[in-house]
Amino acid sequence: MVSQTDHALLTLETLCREIARGQYDHSDDLFALTAADDAPETVRHLAESFGFMLVSVEAREMRLTHLVEELQDLQKQLETANARLAKENATLSSAVAELTVEIDRQRFKREVGAITESDYFQDLQRRARNLRARHKNTEPGDRE
Repeated sequence: MVSQTDHALLTLETLCREIARGQYDHSDDLFALTAADDAPETVRHLAESFGFMLVSVEAREMRLTHLVEELQDLQKQLETANARLAKENATLSSAVAELTVEIDRQRFKREVGAITESDYFQDLQRRARNLRARHKNTEPGDRE
């Protein structure tokens, strides 16, 4: 025959195993064991201690579930921000490429201007005009 103590301990053990597996459906049975008149005082104290642990575990799980939900929301926000930044980066890269071309054109104009305004180039242009003028004035039949 099973004594009341053995029966209470077996009940407590069964409840604790279920709770350890994450099955909190029988938590009311655990809390009822804390007030059972037929259970020895030691079993009632153990049931109460396990009950406090259960409440702590459930509270921690709720907190962790809430944190996971917050992290998932933040991940979505980061993914949206990342997509926006990638688009802006592409736009800015295109703008930089256009500005580089414009800067290269301005540099080209400056360098060409520096060459065409030099004394050497001006002297070459003057000689070329003189040669053209002389060539124009001398027709092939005039050389005799």
